Amino acid sequence: MPHDREFPDDFLWGTAMSGFQVEMGRGPIDPNSDWFKWVHHPKNIRSGIVSGDLPEDGPGFWELYHEDLLRAKRELNNNAIRLSVEWSRIFPNPTFDVPARVVRDNRGDIERVDLSRSSMDYLEEKASKESVKRYREILEKAHELGLKVLLTIYHWPLPLWIHDPLKLKNGMIHAERRGWLDDSTIVEFAKFSAYIARTFGDLVDIYATINEPIVIAFNGYFNPDSGFPPRLKDLNLMLRVLKNLAIAHGVAYEQVKRWDNVSVSRYGPAAVGIVVCPQIIEPYDKNAYSDVEAAQIYEYTWNEWFLNAIIQGDYDMNLDMVIDPEEKRPTLVKGCDYIGINYYRRVRIRGMEDRGGLHPMFRAKTAPCEGDCTDSGWEIYPEGMRMVLNWAYQKYRRKIIVTENGIADASGEKRPSYLLSHLEEVHKAIKEDGIPVKGYFHWSLIDNYEWARGFKMRFGLYRVDYQTKRRIPTKAVKLYSKICERNALISPTSI
Repeated sequence: MPHDREFPDDFLWGTAMSGFQVEMGRGPIDPNSDWFKWVHHPKNIRSGIVSGDLPEDGPGFWELYHEDLLRAKRELNNNAIRLSVEWSRIFPNPTFDVPARVVRDNRGDIERVDLSRSSMDYLEEKASKESVKRYREILEKAHELGLKVLLTIYHWPLPLWIHDPLKLKNGMIHAERRGWLDDSTIVEFAKFSAYIARTFGDLVDIYATINEPIVIAFNGYFNPDSGFPPRLKDLNLMLRVLKNLAIAHGVAYEQVKRWDNVSVSRYGPAAVGIVVCPQIIEPYDKNAYSDVEAAQIYEYTWNEWFLNAIIQGDYDMNLDMVIDPEEKRPTLVKGCDYIGINYYRRVRIRGMEDRGGLHPMFRAKTAPCEGDCTDSGWEIYPEGMRMVLNWAYQKYRRKIIVTENGIADASGEKRPSYLLSHLEEVHKAIKEDGIPVKGYFHWSLIDNYEWARGFKMRFGLYRVDYQTKRRIPTKAVKLYSKICERNALISPTSI
C-alpha cells in the first residue's frame, strides 16, 4: 500500500449512533423523554409535524448491542465506536432535590456547579439500576472487543421532568418544565454529567458533552418546519437556549474532569470535547447583496456562535456579529480538548425581501438542493469536508475528530462513492494541510429513527428490516472494512 494513501497509525475508525435513535425496538421502552412524548402526540402526527413512525419500533440496539458491536469490530474492522446515554433512562425521575452549590457571576449567570460526595451518593440512589447495568454491559462489550469508546453525554432528548414540549408550545409563561430555556437545566445537566463520569469513567476513552447544540436551538426555537420540539420561532429564545447550552458545556466539562480520574486510553483521564455540525454555507447568487448578507449571518450563527462562546467567551446575544465589551465572558470559558465535526452538506442561502426591519436571520432561507442530492435533500459536496476541517482548526486550534459523516441513501448505491470521496478529503486535510484529525466515525452503523422524519431516512451501513430487526449489509460495508483494515484509502476496484 503506497504510504501517501495511509492515515496516521493511531487513527480512530468507527461508526456513530445515538441512544434514542437505535435503542428501542427490543427490550424496555423509554417513555420518559420529551422526544418520545412529542412524536406520539396525535396532533403532531395528524398535521405532519412528525412522521407517525414510533421509536419503539426501532432497531432494538438495547437488546441487540452484542451482535452490532461484533459487526463493528469483525466485519467493519473498526477500532472505535461512538455511543450516547439517554438521560431519561438513567434518571426517569427528577434530581432537583440532589444538593448542589451553584456559583453565579456578577451578572447572575452560572459560573460553576459544585457537587459533594454525599450528593453523588444520592444520585446513585436515584439512578435506574437496570439502565445503568445495561449501559455498563454495552460499554464493557465494546472494550472487550477493543473498541475505544467516544461517549456523548447528551444527544438531544431531555427527561420529561425537565422539558414538556407540548405544554411549552401551548404557553411559555405558564409552562413549568421549559428545558434549555431555563438555567436550572444547566444545574441538572451538571449532576447528570458528574454521574456519568463517575459511573462509566473506567469504560470511556473520550467524552462529548453535547451533540450539535445549534440544531437543538435553531430547529427547536427558530425553524418550526423541522418538526423539532417545542417548535417555536423566536430569535431571542433561540439565543437564550444557545447561551444555556454553551454554559452547560462548560459545567459538564468541569464535572467530567472532577469525577473521572481513571485513565483507560492514551488520551488520559477524561478527554472532553464538543460536537458541532459546520456546513459549507454560500449565497445562492454571489452577485446579489441580499443573498450575500443572508449567507453571512446564517454562517456566523450556524457555524461560529457556539464555538466562539465556549472557546473565546464571546456571547453575541444581539447577533450583530460584533462582540461588545459586555458580551465578553471569559469566566464562562471552561475548556474543550477537541472539536468533533459532523459534516454532511453544502447549503446555499437566499436573502428574502425585508418586510418591516426584521433581523437578517429572518430573511435567510435555504435553497432546495439542485445538485447531487441525498434522500434527505442534502447536497453531496465532499470538498466541504476538507474546508470545514481547515476552518475549525485554523480558527480554534483544537484537535479534530470527524464524529459524524454519512448519507441518507435507501438504495445504497451512492454510499460507497460518498464514503470514499469524503475520506479522500479527510486524508488531504491531514497529509497536505497538516490538520490534526484524530479519527473518523461514519453515521451510522445501522439504520435508525431519524427524529421527526422517522424511519424513512436510511443512514445505516447496515440496512435494518424493522419487522425482523435483521441487519443487511449495504455495498459500502466491504469498502469501509478494507479502508479500516488497511488504515488507508483504497480503490473500490481492489475490493
